[in-house]
Amino acid sequence: MGIRGSRRRRKITSKQDRKMEQPVTSVDELSNDLLELVLLGLDSSVSLTRAAATCKRWRRVVADVDGAFLRRFRALHVPSPVGHFYYSVDADPPCSFGMSHTFPQEDPVFVPSSGRHGRPLISLDFVPSAGDGKRQVVDSHGSLLLILYGVGIVMGAFLLDGDADDAAGGGIGMDNFRVVLVLYEPDRDDHDKDLFDNDEWYRHGWPYTAVFSRGGDGGIECVISFYDFLSCVYLPNIEEVHLAGRTGGRVFWGCEDQQVIVLDECTLELSTMAFPDHMTWGFHASNFRVVSVYDNGSTVRIVCITSSGDLEVRSYTFHGDDSDESDDEWVVEKRVELAEASLHLPGRKEGYFRCLPVIIAATEEFVMLSPSEETWLFSMDLRTMELEREHERNRYKAAGYPCAPPWPPVMHACVGD
Repeated sequence: MGIRGSRRRRKITSKQDRKMEQPVTSVDELSNDLLELVLLGLDSSVSLTRAAATCKRWRRVVADVDGAFLRRFRALHVPSPVGHFYYSVDADPPCSFGMSHTFPQEDPVFVPSSGRHGRPLISLDFVPSAGDGKRQVVDSHGSLLLILYGVGIVMGAFLLDGDADDAAGGGIGMDNFRVVLVLYEPDRDDHDKDLFDNDEWYRHGWPYTAVFSRGGDGGIECVISFYDFLSCVYLPNIEEVHLAGRTGGRVFWGCEDQQVIVLDECTLELSTMAFPDHMTWGFHASNFRVVSVYDNGSTVRIVCITSSGDLEVRSYTFHGDDSDESDDEWVVEKRVELAEASLHLPGRKEGYFRCLPVIIAATEEFVMLSPSEETWLFSMDLRTMELEREHERNRYKAAGYPCAPPWPPVMHACVGD
């Protein structure tokens, strides 16, 4: 028995010795191709930047000369915002900018995205103010925020990708962006004008666009102006023109004279959208928003408040000028009686829906509303048509401006030998 036990112990020891003698494989043994696959599996540009700072080899793989790796990473990982800038309920940023536009008294607050509560808050205190202190965040794209100062008669201001071909797969950054201003030119020959404050208010006018980008000297310069196209659209008073949505590469304005104006972000041309006569009303930001465009722009989806105080989701498909007009019609996809559907919401008061409710903000996913009597924000999920009061967005009186990490990521790790 003693001899057999001794042999068994020697056999086990022999197996352990052979296992210990096998070479240990580390991450350094991976080929560059396999290392790329590992790095492509990281979840965000922040994690990629940290990995690139680990050693020279990893940095060289990530920051290759032709930008191929960064393009592949960008294609696999759609950048998610680290948070949104919101204006508080007490602020009142209108959806259009006219002579009576009131700039918010305070900057928006930064709210980290879900799961990012450990991140520091972002403040705009470092951004210089104009002499009168009037400024407002009006758009965001990627890691950039567009801030409008109190100048000119502006219908809208928007950020677009730059003209330069970004080797890393990104479309916008501090060195590669465009700003589109849609401005209002009063018709100074209009004899039926409203005189106000030294003839500064007019009953009619024209919109035109101007595009700005980063100049060669690092400054901002106007690269193109579509001032010559003024005759294509004739608008009412600027106070009656309201931003109604931005989606599908188009920007929409509703006018109280029953027009809907469209800006094509590719061509930068302005046009009017022809609605059927029975579907026109005084389009205002409080009762009309465009939330999506699909089928190559031929179909639009809107949300609107009806004369009975209900909310409707409608879609309209344009079949072209040569088709029978009877083929062009609005389809009511969904309808909700807001007064009835909101009965279960906490904080609801009996008199909230004696007047028509108003639309505060709208996206493809949701529409935010409030009674017109006082600010009491609630939202509707446009997929389920369910009303909710407790959602985070209902704490802020406008849609949020998302802020994503910069692209390409900034990496300072050494790449030399």
